[in-house]
Amino acid sequence: FSGTHLFAFLTSSRGRRASTAVYMQGMHSRMYSRVLPLAAAVGIMVPPLLRVKSPAPSSGSSCDDSRVRKSLLPLPPFLPPRAVALCESPPAGGAAEEAKYYNFPASQKFTYPVEPPLWDRNWDGLKDRSVSRKKGVTRHVILVRHGQYDETHKDDARRILTELGRRQAKKTGERLAELIKAAGPGSLKVRALRSSDMARAKETCDIIHSEITKAGLEVSRSEPDKDLNEGRPCQVIPSSRPWKEEVIRKDGERIERAFKRYFFRSTEEAAEEVRAEKDEEKGAKATENNGVKTAQQVEEESRGRISRYVAALWQHGPNADNPSADATVTPPPSNHEFEIIVCHGNVIRYFFMRALQLPPEAWLRLCTFNCSLAYFTLRSEGGVSCRSLGDMGHLTPEEITFSGHHGLNW
Repeated sequence: FSGTHLFAFLTSSRGRRASTAVYMQGMHSRMYSRVLPLAAAVGIMVPPLLRVKSPAPSSGSSCDDSRVRKSLLPLPPFLPPRAVALCESPPAGGAAEEAKYYNFPASQKFTYPVEPPLWDRNWDGLKDRSVSRKKGVTRHVILVRHGQYDETHKDDARRILTELGRRQAKKTGERLAELIKAAGPGSLKVRALRSSDMARAKETCDIIHSEITKAGLEVSRSEPDKDLNEGRPCQVIPSSRPWKEEVIRKDGERIERAFKRYFFRSTEEAAEEVRAEKDEEKGAKATENNGVKTAQQVEEESRGRISRYVAALWQHGPNADNPSADATVTPPPSNHEFEIIVCHGNVIRYFFMRALQLPPEAWLRLCTFNCSLAYFTLRSEGGVSCRSLGDMGHLTPEEITFSGHHGLNW
């Protein structure tokens, strides 16, 4: 071949493929990869060491030299290599690399006792102490993301709500008060109003507590919980690169601890407590004012008669007895209790995935706006459902934000 022929071959698509394929054989054959195109061009047969395909490693085994066979194969002129290695052996004397799931160590993947979408009935460890839905208490857990806050500071004490964030919190408090009052007097109990220990969550919680109190409702304000603070609960899929293991371990263990603290079914003890409280309230009403009923008691009894009549219609159809015979009708059980928790977007999204026994690594696919509501019901027999996620119907379009983003077009 003349120099013109050699140049024409090497610049052709066939020549480029041959050169590239040979070059990619590996570091141990770097010398071949440099001289082979020229040798092939002038018709010289070169027998390079090519690693050929081996039987696939069995499940759970790692690649080693015994699974990579080497043989002398003559390379025909102008043809690319016929085989490449499918697996690399670890360096001699070096430790084998930890198995990966997606792009992070497999040991960091969250694993349920049963594979989703199967349901673990003992998800909270209280299956042996659960009671039927009719006799037990249904727990209503409402998660509230904090209002918009000043993100220009690094010091948490200065990352307080903006004027818009305070308005969002006020409307959220009004909305929660409406939900509680709409359930009717004595039909539910708000166990606690909680928050994380970060400034923006505590300020949001204080405003919500003030609005609920203004509505004439009594709600106890619990001490802030540091386990509810914002963080990175676990790795994310999809992602371009994994988060550091120490960050995942520190935040993940803390947020998982908070989930187990607040997400659980009620037990027989809780049902007995509710029944005792109801008996105590009935006894107090019977002795109040020397047996003389107040206007509020008369109103509550009237509502009770109406509720029992509606229940009779549901049970017996339009031929139900008239309201005067409602003494024989048992009203639907009203064993319900609420818990309101003001925390953060990442925490809420992780709680959602965990409560529904979905892969937690998908938490970043969800979106929760400032002062939006996530509403869960936890049944006494162990059932869990999400009634809403990211509910922001109590805010006007101008008040909707996701951190520094306003509205929906971002």
